[in-house]
Amino acid sequence: MKRTFQQLVTAQFVAAQILAGFTTLAILGCLSYSEAAFGASTVTSGTVAGVVRDAAGTPQIGIVVELLRGDSTLAARVFTDRKGNYSIASVLPGQYALKAVGDAFIPTLKQNLRIRANTIVNLTVNSLYDLMEFAPQMRRTRAHGDDDWAWTLRTAESRPLLRWQEDGSPILVWDGAAETRPGAADKRRMRVIATAGDKRFGSGARQLSLAMQENTSARRRVAMSAEVAPDATGVMDAMFGFRQEMANSGLGSSSVQTLAAVMVDPQAGSGSQQGLEAVALRSWESLQLLDDLDAEAGSDQVMARVGDGTRNGSAVFAATPFASVTLHRGQGALEYRVATARTASPEAGESLPGQWLPVLSERNGELVLEHGLHQELGWSTGAGPAQMQLVIYGDTLENPMIEGFGHLSASSDAGQWMLVDGASGLLRTAGPNYSTSGMLASVESRLPGHNLIKLSYASGDALVMQATAKPEDVATILQGAHSRRAQMYSIALSGTAEGTGTRWRASYRWQPESTVTQVAPFAVDASEPYLNVYIRQPIWVNRQGPGGMEAQVDLRNLLAEGYQPFLTSDGSRLYFAQAQRCIRGGLAFTF
Repeated sequence: MKRTFQQLVTAQFVAAQILAGFTTLAILGCLSYSEAAFGASTVTSGTVAGVVRDAAGTPQIGIVVELLRGDSTLAARVFTDRKGNYSIASVLPGQYALKAVGDAFIPTLKQNLRIRANTIVNLTVNSLYDLMEFAPQMRRTRAHGDDDWAWTLRTAESRPLLRWQEDGSPILVWDGAAETRPGAADKRRMRVIATAGDKRFGSGARQLSLAMQENTSARRRVAMSAEVAPDATGVMDAMFGFRQEMANSGLGSSSVQTLAAVMVDPQAGSGSQQGLEAVALRSWESLQLLDDLDAEAGSDQVMARVGDGTRNGSAVFAATPFASVTLHRGQGALEYRVATARTASPEAGESLPGQWLPVLSERNGELVLEHGLHQELGWSTGAGPAQMQLVIYGDTLENPMIEGFGHLSASSDAGQWMLVDGASGLLRTAGPNYSTSGMLASVESRLPGHNLIKLSYASGDALVMQATAKPEDVATILQGAHSRRAQMYSIALSGTAEGTGTRWRASYRWQPESTVTQVAPFAVDASEPYLNVYIRQPIWVNRQGPGGMEAQVDLRNLLAEGYQPFLTSDGSRLYFAQAQRCIRGGLAFTF
């Protein structure tokens, strides 16, 4: 009996424990339910809204916009209205992604969107054609930007990024908008420049230039310019260029670029051969290999003739390749460059056709092209506001061009030795071939008030001609030219004056006056010889856009230095120099 009573007590105790457990679970369950219900009642949902546009900024109707959860499952799907607007209501806070899909467009995806309440997210859809367009380059090795109209066609860093989905279709996850250069949204800019003053080779006393730059989207630019003489000389230069950005490959990004320049000078010639025509077609490809390695390779196809190019004239046909490879490391860069020809020095502050044309002259009654082989190994680095560069180079030059001016009598035999430009009165001839090696060093630094200073030094060979008052025939004078070791020193200052907006550049480059060609002629961004001053003064500026008017003054070799005088046997005088004195001024209108 006693044992039965103990068993009963034990059974009751166990039952009480089980009942207590169930009660605790029930209470905890109720508390959990109450907390969940209370939390749900305090969470407020929001909306996600925005506008869907194409690459040109046009709102798109009928685009499917999908809201995706963190696990990529579909949370909502809506369509854009006739104004490109969309709105998704009742969106709980969290992390989402938005996807836009439309006919003729590549799907666009924006990830890692943290939505808390009402959120505005605008989307851009791109076609496959848009992805093949180019984006403007932000130069990596220079501490300052280029002149706003000195546009050149180079490789781009703002490239679209595609991801391939599991079904094999691409989706755009980044359109490069963060890298777009300011001003890229401007559809079209046009610039008209009217100048007058001293003449230059291949130009008249008065010049009218027209330049146009068009951006059909944030990643497309077409550039063209033309320069004509409004008088009866008939001189004309023109340039047209475009760039095609290619899709990313396994090696990186690339762009293919083409530029054509044409020059017609009816008054240039040699003896009975009159009328100089030149065409240069440049094609090159720029590659960005990984993040730190850039490469560029291309060629100039040159065609030029004087006279009719046959029996009563001469012609030149040549291909001049070039290439470069640059390795970036932090603030420094190591570059190797090879070239087989150089173009004429660009106009100060303007991008005109002349800088893309071949350097032509005359030898033994035949039109010749200056060419050769240039190789350089350069290193540059930045330290605070300063940019330093050191280049070791080697050159082999054939038909180096020597320029001069003077009055030649009809009995002179200069027709066999010189290319004479009747519009400017300047003449060009080919000097003896030579080889050289040397170095170039420069330091560029920012100064207060948006100003820059650049110091340069170079060593290498240049052609020299010793002036003499003894009368000699033209052939003897020209055959006296020879190469000699020389040095070059230069200082350049540039900036923008605060308040007036005056943009200016002043430089002085010295090398021995007996030299008639430049030391390190292939140097990039080198100052021109002797004293030069360039000023752009805004007169009227359109605050609502790029329009405006400004005055320009361009002074080259202002002190008329470096001239070597020669007296010919027939009494004519010739003056040879590495840089001709030129004073020009005018007005520029930007629309």
